[in-house]
Amino acid sequence: MHRRAAAAEETRRRIVDATRQLHTTLGIAATRYDDIAERAGVGVGTVYRHFPSLDELIPACGRIVMETVALPDARAARALFADVSAPQARIERLVREAFAIYDRGAEELSAIRREPDAHPTVAQAAAELEASLAALVDSALEPLAVTDADRRVVRAMVDLGTWQALRDQGISSAEAVDTVHGMLAARTAGR
Repeated sequence: MHRRAAAAEETRRRIVDATRQLHTTLGIAATRYDDIAERAGVGVGTVYRHFPSLDELIPACGRIVMETVALPDARAARALFADVSAPQARIERLVREAFAIYDRGAEELSAIRREPDAHPTVAQAAAELEASLAALVDSALEPLAVTDADRRVVRAMVDLGTWQALRDQGISSAEAVDTVHGMLAARTAGR
């Protein structure tokens, strides 16, 4: 009995992993059960047996994605900056933390952003991403006297699109952090 349960769990994991991969390449709405079965190496009936509907499959994928990217909530975001008082150190930590999120799940976060209307749990994940990024920015900038324009620039510079553009140009994660930190440090210097 234990062996059968373990095999079923392994099949379920393969289905979820295949679905997550397809969501990043085909899109969430365009991914079909036939595609999932082929990628997972199982029959379509097996996919349906484990996940009779998208209302079960998409949330299963979403749970793994959100566990992987580990978005900080507002309280955790504030705690990340509790021991940092120097303005430029706060900016560096902000960039490092935001870019670490993307290092953990950029492809899946991009799919979530592209298709928030694909399923209510995708919309919820998109909202959680935006709330987390806002909390990070707000926590980092809280003690700094920055303008609203500065705040918007900081938010744009720690966005997934900025990270992706830098990575597309062959810039490593560490270089991306240094580059964006340097730009933001220059903009917010003396504030």
